[in-house]
Amino acid sequence: MKTIRTGPRAVSAVGVAFVAVLLAPASASAAPGDPACAPDKTLSVTFTTRDGEDRVPLVATNEVTVVARWSGDARGQALSVPEGVRVLGTLPTRMRLIAPVGASLAVTASWEQATDPSDIDSDPANPATRCVATQTTALPVTATRPPRAFYRVGRQFSDGYTLFAVVPDQQAGDLSPMEVSVRSIAAARFPSPSSRARTMPVAMRLSERVRYPRRIPNSGLLSTPDRCRYYALTCDRRSRVYTEVNAMGDRPLSRVRQRNFLPGPLLSRRQPYRQVAPHGVSISAVVFSQPGHEPPAIGYDIQVRQSGRLVARVRRAARCGKVPNGFGERFYRCRVVRRKNG
Repeated sequence: MKTIRTGPRAVSAVGVAFVAVLLAPASASAAPGDPACAPDKTLSVTFTTRDGEDRVPLVATNEVTVVARWSGDARGQALSVPEGVRVLGTLPTRMRLIAPVGASLAVTASWEQATDPSDIDSDPANPATRCVATQTTALPVTATRPPRAFYRVGRQFSDGYTLFAVVPDQQAGDLSPMEVSVRSIAAARFPSPSSRARTMPVAMRLSERVRYPRRIPNSGLLSTPDRCRYYALTCDRRSRVYTEVNAMGDRPLSRVRQRNFLPGPLLSRRQPYRQVAPHGVSISAVVFSQPGHEPPAIGYDIQVRQSGRLVARVRRAARCGKVPNGFGERFYRCRVVRRKNG
């Protein structure tokens, strides 16, 4: 088994995580050619994982730091995991990684110790009184729960506007990337699944945040055309729908309502990993019309997928036209004739 010693990524910003799991140690063995520790003299290793200062389960897809603790004086410690597990960084007694999907995670600890740990007179610098050992422990992995979709977040206006949110489970949320897609059609019906979609990935783990070489302007300082250019998922005459994807606020929510709705940073279609959304996303859509190019009808289908599953969906169909405003003028409005959530 290969020991991985990668440092933290320059593009990542991750908190350290630790989960308390004490498991019975497996049998110890030495590397070929090195003096093996006697089984009855071998130190034992226990593993813990945490999220900051809190002890939490080892949840699949979540970032955690596995920490090893030896029962005695150990030197030259190293930790390793099977190939394919994404490792974010290592130190001799801890390893930051993304928990894999599966029943367990095999963590191997290797070290050097005194041949007889109870002999206080043994010389630590004398190779004759030292031996090496390894121990592999299977840490149980908690399966993820799918996120929840909240469709009644804001007032649903008659001009095809919609606002909904998708948030991960607070105890065992799936933090794999989400994918938001939008399909639209110039007719008062739902688009077919075969129609072309505009898609956008959404990262939820801090380690996936990217510092792009070229900066884009702050969304709060931009006009609508520039927001379309840099941020909006759809915003053109072809799509006929203006769609924005925001990260949720800076605190997790178990239930999203209008009174506690806290939209976070606006996510960019051009630089999708510029921001991450650890607490979920909110998605808003409204019929997009340029003067002289207003569609007589519109239908759109917004989907959110994660880990190969459809986790949220909004479909709207509307008829549009000029209506009087009561002051002798007419303005463009869309009336939703069919809607479906989920």
